[in-house]
Amino acid sequence: MRFVVVSAVAASLMFGTSLVALAGEATDFGSELTTDMGSLTKEAKSEMQAQPEQMGEDFKAQQEEMKSEMKAKREKMKSEMKGKRDQMKSEMKGKRDALKAKKHEMKKTAKAKKAKAHKHAKDATESLEPAAH
Repeated sequence: MRFVVVSAVAASLMFGTSLVALAGEATDFGSELTTDMGSLTKEAKSEMQAQPEQMGEDFKAQQEEMKSEMKAKREKMKSEMKGKRDQMKSEMKGKRDALKAKKHEMKKTAKAKKAKAHKHAKDATESLEPAAH
């Protein structure tokens, strides 16, 4: 009987010791897990704080890119419009010069006709004068 009691006591001591060891390991595991979770939480928080900053920077970069594209488009349109205006001005100048030349030619022709008519009138009056004398 002593042997059974001694065996039972020894078994309970071993079982108790192993439970204490298991409890110690579980506590160590729990503290490791808590530490890991804490570090993961800190990393996640820092990433989440960095994300809005990154998103803000990305948004600003997109805005700047859009502004520069719009500015380039405006400049391109301005230069195209200036080219069209210059072309229209040169066309109008050509038409105006052509009209001036035509008007000048008409005046020249009218002056020549007037001079010719004046000469004929003078000749006619001269031809009538000797007959009258």
